[in-house]
Amino acid sequence: MEFTTNRKPPPGRVGNCDGPFEQHLLEAAVMLALSQWLFTLGAEEVTIHPDGMHVRDETGFDIRGWLEEKGFKMNESYGTTRHGGVYESVARTVRVDFRPGCGDVVAVIGGVRILVEAKGGCINTNHSGQCSKLRKHLYEAVGMLMDDRNNVDRLIVAVPLHRETEKIAERVARKCRTVGIEIVLVSGDGNVRLVNQ
Repeated sequence: MEFTTNRKPPPGRVGNCDGPFEQHLLEAAVMLALSQWLFTLGAEEVTIHPDGMHVRDETGFDIRGWLEEKGFKMNESYGTTRHGGVYESVARTVRVDFRPGCGDVVAVIGGVRILVEAKGGCINTNHSGQCSKLRKHLYEAVGMLMDDRNNVDRLIVAVPLHRETEKIAERVARKCRTVGIEIVLVSGDGNVRLVNQ
C-alpha cells in the first residue's frame, strides 16, 4: 500500500498538479511514516493518535490495512473504529489510539520521550491555495509544539516534502532548534529527512 492517496483535482485545481491526479500525503500516512522512522532509530513501541476524520472510508487513510500489509497483526482492539488497537510485528508495537490531546506520534527511545506533531498535504501541487495550506500547516505544527512541552525531551514537526515546506524548513530550522523543535520532511514514498541547519 502506498503512502500517497491519488485524488482527481476539483475543477478549480485542474492543471495545477504534476500529472492527472493530486497526490495527497494524508496526516495518518505521515504518522505511519514517522512510526517506521522511529523504529529505525531504536523505538520498540510507537503510539499514533489520529483524528477520526483521518480514517474515514471516503477521505481517510487505511491505517489498519497499511499496518497489516507491513506485517503487523492486531492483537488488541479498542475504540469505535476498525483501526484502533495494538499491532505487533516481531519486536515492534504500534498503538493506534484516537484519544485527543496526546500528540500525533509518541515514542520513547533510550529513555528519551519523543512527541511528533504531524501534518499532511498535497505533494505534487503548484496551486497557490494548496501551497499556502502546506506553509500554514508547518507553521501551525511548530506553534502547537511550542505550547506543549510537558514531560517531553524531543519535539519534532513532520510535514510532507514539497518545495514550499522544504524552503521554509531550511529557513527556520535553526531558530526552531533553539527552542528544542526539529523539523522532518516526509516524501511520498515514506522516506523521512531531518532538516539540519
